[in-house]
Amino acid sequence: MDAKTVHRWILHYIIDPSILAPMAAYAWSRFRGGYQRPPWLRPFLRVQVLDLIQGVIFIAIAMAHHNNQWFRHIVQPIIFTGLLWTLARTAEEGARRTRLYLVCIGVGLAAAVTGVFVNGLLWRNALFMTTQSLIYMGVGTYELRRLFNSEDDRSLPDRPEFWLAAALLIYGSSALIFSATSNYLLRTLSAQMVRVPWIVNGIVIVCYELALAKVFLCRKSTSS
Repeated sequence: MDAKTVHRWILHYIIDPSILAPMAAYAWSRFRGGYQRPPWLRPFLRVQVLDLIQGVIFIAIAMAHHNNQWFRHIVQPIIFTGLLWTLARTAEEGARRTRLYLVCIGVGLAAAVTGVFVNGLLWRNALFMTTQSLIYMGVGTYELRRLFNSEDDRSLPDRPEFWLAAALLIYGSSALIFSATSNYLLRTLSAQMVRVPWIVNGIVIVCYELALAKVFLCRKSTSS
């Protein structure tokens, strides 16, 4: 990459506040203290670190003028699995709950493998991304309903698991149509118009990253 390309990469994808939001929130929570740290927060942090690394590498490959979709075919299902398994651990495990999440993970991974043959390694794995969005919508709604009906007297915005479920629901519901049609848009839209759906999707990603950041920033309840 030439110096200009490296500069653009650093400017847009290393110091992009939406990409760094979860890590910045984690650093702030450690620095200030007083924030909730449930047992599942550590695996959640690992998933966020992996997601940040894969995003940086993904963009670096693109700016080196190489096709980068093969890389996301490999890494994105891993992140999907990590997020779902983290969400599964936000409540007491039961056989029914474990089966639900194992089925969702299995369906997602099957879609990821099938998408390699349907879409090919050089195009977005639209089959997997669409399946992922549907699963995120389903489990996000399921978890939010469970939280609404729980006997915990804490307000929902004060609970880290609320923000994790909300983030997945935001992403799944907002990115569903884009995930299903992205390859079609790449093939049919002009060079000027093809940026539009990606900008809209980028706004969704910002909202998603901010909700993930909030997971680290839920204050501990103070005793009276």
